[in-house]
Amino acid sequence: MRWGDGVDYTKLIAALNTHKADLGIEADIAANATVNDVAAVLTKITDAAKVQKLAKVFNDTGVLNAGNKKELTKNGNNYTNTELADGWYLVVDESKPLGTGNDGNVKVKSANLLQIVGNTEINAKHSLPTLDKVIVDGENEVDANSASIGDVVTYRIKTKVPDITGYDKYFFVINDTLSKGLTYNDSLSVKVNGTALTLDDDGPVATKSGNYYVAASEYNATTGTDIKVVFENAVDLFSHYNVGDDIVLEYKAILNENAVITDAGNPNTASLTYSNDPNEDAKGTPAEGDNPPKPDEPGPDDGDVTGKTPDDFVKTYTTAVKIKKVDNHGTVLTGAMFRITGEGVNKVVVAGEIFVEDAGGTYFKLKDGSYTTTASTADTADKYEEGGKKYKKITQSTIEKDTANSVNVEAFVDSNGIVTFTGLGDCEKYTIEEIVVPEGYKKAANVEIKIESAPDLDGPNWTVTKDGSTTIDVDASDNTYGVEVVNVQFSNLPSTGGIGTKLFYLFGGILVAGSGVLLITKKRMAKEN
Repeated sequence: MRWGDGVDYTKLIAALNTHKADLGIEADIAANATVNDVAAVLTKITDAAKVQKLAKVFNDTGVLNAGNKKELTKNGNNYTNTELADGWYLVVDESKPLGTGNDGNVKVKSANLLQIVGNTEINAKHSLPTLDKVIVDGENEVDANSASIGDVVTYRIKTKVPDITGYDKYFFVINDTLSKGLTYNDSLSVKVNGTALTLDDDGPVATKSGNYYVAASEYNATTGTDIKVVFENAVDLFSHYNVGDDIVLEYKAILNENAVITDAGNPNTASLTYSNDPNEDAKGTPAEGDNPPKPDEPGPDDGDVTGKTPDDFVKTYTTAVKIKKVDNHGTVLTGAMFRITGEGVNKVVVAGEIFVEDAGGTYFKLKDGSYTTTASTADTADKYEEGGKKYKKITQSTIEKDTANSVNVEAFVDSNGIVTFTGLGDCEKYTIEEIVVPEGYKKAANVEIKIESAPDLDGPNWTVTKDGSTTIDVDASDNTYGVEVVNVQFSNLPSTGGIGTKLFYLFGGILVAGSGVLLITKKRMAKEN
């Protein structure tokens, strides 16, 4: 037996001694050991994991001269060479490209092989990790749903236990981004084959142990929230499972008042960053003579040894109803207050004129439900709400439900006669009631609105109907569904022509007075007779 061409055996012996604990070598190999001495030690390494470590030792820079490499013949993922003599060979997978992209273009490297070969065919396994994200809607898993502001949305991320063959270090990190219309509620859980993993609640700090940690940014009203789920000691963790076992993450988020009502919806995007090169060393950068383990989260210099799945996203939609107050001639009216109620709704964003109690306010509430800036006096006190509370006027507010299972929101129309209720999801019946009527007009009949959707990733596909039959079209200028509520003015009697009731009262008074004169005259005449 002899050393192969291109082997620097002095560097090889030094590397074997450096890694002898990992390889299970009991004693140092002498610097002047022969090829037979070294081979005798190496043939005792039969454990598959240790053989993989041995392959990495041979792959160390300086042990082998890359100029003496021989290319294998490729056929798909199979590689052959019929010209090699029997012996120990290091077989290195040089799959390209790695990194990020579509499934057809991204590869992971197979572990290096170190074995005696003659006429041998090798199959390179390029199985890629995958990730699928869905919304849990009752018993169904969907890519899109509709909701009202305040509703809780449940998200599920599904992936599988990866092939960790040959890895000393394996990165497995799930990144999730909630858009500004969604608020994360710190409810994330992870299961493998239905068994819950342990959360390490102090993150990457090594004071506690666990299977994974969660790093979530603070909510930002412009960019939303970033969530990172980092699996700790993934090589050890996944060694207890089979390749392909199910990994399932679930968490909840709340649709908030920053939710958009366009067809773009409120997206939630997830991806998986994973290791793609088993030849990567598990040790970090040496510091003060130490060789610390690499962190469980890849750093900026780990881009060449990690890949990323394509982004997978889901969407949640919500909508708005806009009420416009007009008279029977189509003229805009102000001074009307509307109330919207609907089962199962938690919050509504209202745009109109809303009055809220405030000690520094300048408005006072009248018993008829309207507001005035004129303070009460002794003569007018009976027309004002008791207690003399002050209110301020605002143009938009988020109002939460005030009963166990429904929202009850009230607001005045603005100067354009409009009030908008935003953040409405599917509902069999929203009731819109006029509770303060413009002076001189009759109260309008209640309006019933039904909202339905058939959401997909392209849009919510809303169907909005009024009073059970009339379909309402969306206003493309602001993505709302508009409803006109008409008030009819009270009529004076008679409504047209005639001499008027005041003349009737006048003549009536004259007749009564005349009757009195006639009666007195008759009595006087009787006395005289």
